[in-house]
Amino acid sequence: MNRELYIQTIRKECAFLEDEGYTFKEVDMNIFYTKDTNDKGFRIAFSWLEYGDKFVTHGLTAEKRFNIVEQEIQKILDGDLNNYYTIYKKPAADVDHIPQDLEYEMRGENFRFVSNTVKDIQLFSAFVKSFYQNDVVRFFNNYNEFIDVAKSYENLEREKISTLIINTGTDIFYRELVIKNKSKAHDENDFVKMVMSELEPMKSNSTFGKILENFKILHNNLQEKAV
Repeated sequence: MNRELYIQTIRKECAFLEDEGYTFKEVDMNIFYTKDTNDKGFRIAFSWLEYGDKFVTHGLTAEKRFNIVEQEIQKILDGDLNNYYTIYKKPAADVDHIPQDLEYEMRGENFRFVSNTVKDIQLFSAFVKSFYQNDVVRFFNNYNEFIDVAKSYENLEREKISTLIINTGTDIFYRELVIKNKSKAHDENDFVKMVMSELEPMKSNSTFGKILENFKILHNNLQEKAV
């Protein structure tokens, strides 16, 4: 198994996603299937690690972008909007739905699949298809509109928020703020105070200082729009 054969086989076996309107893209050691509309974006993504002639595929995730949220974050973080997503879903940590003979290991709640042969990739792709048809389509439909996300978010306990809202490094506070602002949540000001009081004591740290600075800019941008 070499890289060219690995990628060719993945694309062949996951062609059902292109049939669904997704576009295939390979970036570094990541594979993305993306689809965009005027106000939303969808992505099925996974990555691989290469060990000689063995490939370990990991990080299978379905993501959905709501431009009403991500355009505000893009203004402070820059970059391409197509790299921003709002909510996500991963396969359930339930080994019963993994195809027989597909070698895997668990790292926390994340699956890592070993691919040494074309047959292995066929089995992995069957898993992707099952995940997409049985979980992802329902997930995307359940969160068809931004307000669906806002309602679920407001009902989540704080420790559960990152099970729905994407946290790419340190940007979950930004997404939470925009969600609260755009949905006119009654506790938006309380949330702003909580985040600032949490970050202020750590602002001498360059990372947390930058988060705080961006958070203030984002908050000001949203307030100016509301005027």
